[in-house]
Amino acid sequence: MDLYQQLARLVELLVGGQPATEVWGKAAAALVLGRQGQNLTRFYVGLRAAAVVDRRLPPAPAIVSGAAQPMRRAADAVGVMGDIIASHLTPGWHPDTLEGAAIRAGGGVHGGLGDIARLALAALRLDGRLPAWLDRGDLLGQTYRPVSEAARWASNSRLGAIARELIATAKSQPNLRELDIARAPRNPVLAVDTVDAAITAVRAARTWLWLHPDQVTGAHLQVGTQLGLAVHIWKGERLPATGGWRQAAIAAAELRATPAVGPAQDVIAELREALRWCRSQLNPGSHPHAQNEEREAARLGSEMVLTAATLYRGLRVTMRRQNLFVRGDAVLERPAGSLVYRAIPSWRPATADDDLIRDLRHALGQLTGSDAASVTTRMLARPPRLQWASQPAKRRPSLSDASSNDRERLGFQQREGRRMNPHHPPSAAMSDSEAVEADRGSSPGDITIE
Repeated sequence: MDLYQQLARLVELLVGGQPATEVWGKAAAALVLGRQGQNLTRFYVGLRAAAVVDRRLPPAPAIVSGAAQPMRRAADAVGVMGDIIASHLTPGWHPDTLEGAAIRAGGGVHGGLGDIARLALAALRLDGRLPAWLDRGDLLGQTYRPVSEAARWASNSRLGAIARELIATAKSQPNLRELDIARAPRNPVLAVDTVDAAITAVRAARTWLWLHPDQVTGAHLQVGTQLGLAVHIWKGERLPATGGWRQAAIAAAELRATPAVGPAQDVIAELREALRWCRSQLNPGSHPHAQNEEREAARLGSEMVLTAATLYRGLRVTMRRQNLFVRGDAVLERPAGSLVYRAIPSWRPATADDDLIRDLRHALGQLTGSDAASVTTRMLARPPRLQWASQPAKRRPSLSDASSNDRERLGFQQREGRRMNPHHPPSAAMSDSEAVEADRGSSPGDITIE
């Protein structure tokens, strides 16, 4: 029975909450299992009900042998699976690992539920044989009759049919082992000599900055906006008269901040290496195949909207920490023995009313645009989000890249039986530049339960 309890815990961890809020008895669970649709809720209710034994049993012996030993090991193994997933999804905190954040964005959840259903189906096959093994008419059979009855209920219930439906739905969908996670920034930085390497470097730097917005410095803003400007020119697009990457790069160049340290320095190196390669592509004749050049420029350019959103978010957090400085009024000083005064530049903390900050915020917000609703979902190197139910979720704005190999992202449709996990507040739903924050609200990356 512990096995079903651990499988139900896995479901809770993957979807970020309990699909059903009540503790169901077997009679009520049988009614729920007999309904149509809402497979995830019915599956969870069935697991919880299958784990219930109607009578408290004596403690199991510490040393077991025979069939009981692999059964206990199976329950322990599933418990370890839950512990591993929980280590990426700390209760009460936002996910602090890339894997945890990707799971919260929907990556691998569908395939993971299919794997849980396979384990449940194997447990049900075993439960189908367990009563014949326990019902022997002796004292042992009388003691463990509640276990035999619980196993008989589980094996004869609709839980197996629902598990098969989940397995069929999850077929060919990415599982937890196939999360598309951006790598960490490298030290020393890897050389960029292809567009794929440039995209990898940009994603590594961007993902780290998104997870650590308080580490954004003036150097990140400067190199990031210069890279965006270089990519924009490489794509051959016309620069707007105001706003855009040009205005962002001009404004960022005038800012100063405390130096970056540790991994934040590695992020700067990643962006600078991508910038170096991108600038090399601007030289006439550097690319022999014009058609490939246009395709490569479009692929790299599709990464820059997310980069602009990341820089915008980092700018807001850095401003709150007063870690950006602008040039203040010059101070006149006369060196000893000199008749000439010199203007000594001074620096002061930047404020939201400074022209440079307003220009930079406006330009980055303009680049992010109204398509930034799913920035949180897309930030982690595009975790797979595939359709679960036949009826699509309610339409909310989504951000889609220009690359041709994007995967369709549709969330679970929210229906009955949902209880939000208080330990995992929804991520932000970003609409337009002023909303590029991942601290509150809801986003299409949330898992809603059918």
